[in-house]
Amino acid sequence: MTTQLYFVRHGETFLNNFKRMQGWIDSHLTEKGRQQAIATGKALAQTKFTVVASSDLGRARQTKKLIISQLQHQPKATFVLPEFREVNFGSFDGLPRIDAWNTVTENTPYNDQNDIIRHGGLHEVRQLMADADPLHLCEYNPEIIARWKRGVQKLLAESPDQDNMNILVISHGTFIRTISEHYGQYVAGMENVPKNGSVTIFTVDHGQIHLKRYNQLL
Repeated sequence: MTTQLYFVRHGETFLNNFKRMQGWIDSHLTEKGRQQAIATGKALAQTKFTVVASSDLGRARQTKKLIISQLQHQPKATFVLPEFREVNFGSFDGLPRIDAWNTVTENTPYNDQNDIIRHGGLHEVRQLMADADPLHLCEYNPEIIARWKRGVQKLLAESPDQDNMNILVISHGTFIRTISEHYGQYVAGMENVPKNGSVTIFTVDHGQIHLKRYNQLL
């Protein structure tokens, strides 16, 4: 039986608006971000979700609450799972994006993050960021994929239903982008950055995960 995982990027935050790196560091939703969450909730209002989950970061939990408030069918269970939190950007967290990527691409053939993705994928992005992090706190791509798989296993195991479920998860832009690339999605270019409030859908069928839809505003 097939389960559909609806992954939604949280609404816009103050750090998003300030064009700063936002990984494990957190900030509140802006009013625009709140309206994005409400709009996504309204678009999903008629979908029956067995479970609604989010990462443990405040911006995802705030978005989850706003989306649930718009659903016509309340979920049987809600979860908070740290496995679905944003990528850890180490000592680059909170810095202006332009400064962070200038440092990461220094002494490399690349100009910016999307240039790295076009040539080496997000695996190369994570490697270069980790190499440039003086605190050695950045996550590597295999670590992100591993915690995604742990999160999905935990989510499915703890869900009250086991067949033909729709599950909604509020997560984060780079995390969703990384997982989508892992399942074959082309993610280079600003047009392929998951938008705040956008929906990405994965299917799980007999343990096999496939990407069905990426970065869609409903």
